[in-house]
Amino acid sequence: MPADPSFRDLHQQLGKETIHAVVGSFYDRIREHPTLGGYFAEVRDWEELKARIGHFWWIDLGGERYRQDIYNPHAVHRHLQIPPDLIDDWLALFAQNLEDNLPREAASAWLQRATKMAEWIRIDLQQHQQ
Repeated sequence: MPADPSFRDLHQQLGKETIHAVVGSFYDRIREHPTLGGYFAEVRDWEELKARIGHFWWIDLGGERYRQDIYNPHAVHRHLQIPPDLIDDWLALFAQNLEDNLPREAASAWLQRATKMAEWIRIDLQQHQQ
């Protein structure tokens, strides 16, 4: 594996099953998280959430679409009313989950992508607070 893999190659390196397992682990952790868990209290079907977000990441990491879902992370996080400052908690939890579940190079590549997304979401949330 290259020392600095592109995040668009991760679907090939990790495979669908691993990506879904990492996403599932993250949402298991988020349910118990002291600052983030409450924002997800309205989720009724955790398995569907994990499948949907697993598909989102599968596509984002370079895989081919296999569900018809439409994704708008900005709208979802606005709907959950997550304060912009909690994006740091989300990113720290995501980073720890990646580190615990993936080889270092893959975790680093995925985290770089997640960090960019987190910043876009933070900016969107800040703009909608005003």
